Amino acid sequence: MDIIWKDMKFFLTCLTHLSVSQSMALGNNGGFCVSTNCASENWIYYPEPITDSNTVDIAVKFFADRNISFMWPVYSGGSEFLGDSGLIYAGDLAAMTLDPAKITPGIDDNITFEHIVTPEQSQEWARTAWHGFGGGTDDTPENYFALVNSLNGERENFSLYLARMGGASVGTFMITQEPDIMGVYYFAVIPEMRRKGIAVMMMNEVCRLSGGKRIVLQATPSGRPFYKNYGFEELFMIPVYSTEKDIF
Repeated sequence: MDIIWKDMKFFLTCLTHLSVSQSMALGNNGGFCVSTNCASENWIYYPEPITDSNTVDIAVKFFADRNISFMWPVYSGGSEFLGDSGLIYAGDLAAMTLDPAKITPGIDDNITFEHIVTPEQSQEWARTAWHGFGGGTDDTPENYFALVNSLNGERENFSLYLARMGGASVGTFMITQEPDIMGVYYFAVIPEMRRKGIAVMMMNEVCRLSGGKRIVLQATPSGRPFYKNYGFEELFMIPVYSTEKDIF
């Protein structure tokens, strides 16, 4: 299996194990739907081309019953069935990879990194990530706090990190704990602290934490230029369908 889809399957399968999640098998090929009761993480994983509208209708109903939007990354073909069922093409995720051995990470003593362990740290991480992805500074939803607390409770699979500058929280990322690859998620710098080199230092820390494992991620259109400039190789594009146009 391609390393990108391998990591995505690992991440989404781990989401099904969270205390906040509900999931449902989809077909007989290992596909599934997962809802975390939070707008940011509701997905369909389907590792084959889509060949009939019935599969799509079953998946759409799973999320419609919960009144929540979702993302369906298309593995290979069959997107016409998604459009026929009323789903919208929301854009592409860029499948990207990096060999950390090719990077010589610099160090900035003004930026430190905190591995999230306690519930209090988890709440601060949630507030910072929410702001980093476009939310306000004091409007983080309770279900987002619940999601992050649940992620933090799965430390055998996920590790959450908070970037600090001068003691203030300025960025977040999460890595997956897999034997041969490391996935990167929730990589964000708060808006008022961007273009100060913080994202580069954060990715340097990811490289250090990788222990030499190949790093993979699925970049949104806004994040893609940074990762390319840092040195990530773009492998292919993943079309994403949803009930909403602005899902990223």
